Parts: sequence; C-alpha cells; structure tokens
Amino acid sequence: MPGCVAPYEREDFREVAGGTLRPGGLALTKRALAACRFSPGARVLDVGCGPGASLTLLAEAKLTAYGLDASFLFTHQAGRIAPVVQGLGQHLPFREKSLDGALCECVLSASGDGPGCLAEIARVLRPGGLLVATDLYLRQGNPLGEAGAGCAAGAVTREALAVMFGAAGFALRLFEDHTKLLTELACRLTFALGSAASVVSMLTGRDPACAGASGPRPRFGYCLCIAAKESL
Repeated sequence: MPGCVAPYEREDFREVAGGTLRPGGLALTKRALAACRFSPGARVLDVGCGPGASLTLLAEAKLTAYGLDASFLFTHQAGRIAPVVQGLGQHLPFREKSLDGALCECVLSASGDGPGCLAEIARVLRPGGLLVATDLYLRQGNPLGEAGAGCAAGAVTREALAVMFGAAGFALRLFEDHTKLLTELACRLTFALGSAASVVSMLTGRDPACAGASGPRPRFGYCLCIAAKESL
C-alpha cells in the first residue's frame, strides 16, 4: 500500500502498545528468559530492540546485552542502555558463533525476509545457543504473499514457521500460543483508531478490503517460540 508506514513509526500505535511496541509487554520476555536460564554474563543480542525495553530486562538479569534496530531514533534511545547498532536482521555485525542467545520479538513477520533473519541469527549463535522469538502467525486464511509495512505482512502458519526454524538450523524446543495478548492489544487499538478495519490496515500494511482477497480473511495469532541452534 503506497505511503504506508510500519506500526512502530506511528504515534497512535506507540501510545497504545507502550514501550515494548508488542502484545503483552515484557511478560513473555520474562517467561522466556526464565526458561532459557542464561548464565550470568551470557552474550545476548536483541534483534529489533526498539527503544530498549528488553535490553533493560537483559541488563537487570546480569547478561551482556547488545541491541540492533533499523530505526535511527530507536538506536539512539536504546544506546543509553546497552551497545546498539543500526542495521537489519539479515546482516548482523557479529562474528560467527560469538553469541549465547538472541531475542527476536515481533521481527520475523515484519522483516520482509524471515528466513534470512533466522539464518543470520543462527550464524552468530554458538552451537546450543538459544533464540527467543515472539511473533504473529497465521491461524486462518492465506499468507499475504507480498512485502508490506505492516507487522503482519510476513506472517505464516505455525507449520511454516517450524519449517523456517528447521531450515535455518534450529531445533524448536517450545511453541506457546498467546493469541489472547494480541486480541487484547487489538481491542485497545480498535478503540483508539475507531474501527477494526483500521487495525487490519495497520497490521498488514494493506487496504483492509484487499487483505485476504485470495481466500478467507486472515486470522492472526501470537506465539512464543524458543529454539536452540543445532550442533553440526
């Protein structure tokens, strides 16, 4: 959709979603870190760190945190918390096997190249390193099939997501559905924007009349995944 912008660039979205810019705030991040049990000092990269909410959490957990984000503004803000560089998930400025873990929260479906991001994260993780990913996924309907500014533009089914992880060299250890958190955020956005159609347009980056035109209207879910880089 010409002229559309990513949700996180919209002031109305940021006001509703809060500092984490995603469903559920830090609740799933805390849950995932408790499950991962990183050792103190472990090197963990937050891919798509935004203004730095999860970086603060990593620092509080005594982990060595790094951040990366495509936004200059967010890079500047998050850089007050931990070392942060501006860039894309498909091109991480880290050596191979140099990190113990990574966060990738609401990034894969919005990146335009989820497989490329996963492959690059796998490159910089040591064998056995853990990836925490929270993201939208497709529960019903067809993939949108084209790039867009919306955070749901690249959402795929749970089955396709598992294939993506495997192709990048990850073993998926945990998949949890947390669609309730997405529903809660969508309800708040609907109240703020005035219509459900406006929320669909924001999430998909497309005119709501076009979304899902080739089949059933897409229904999105929200999930938490934890995956381990497999040893070769």
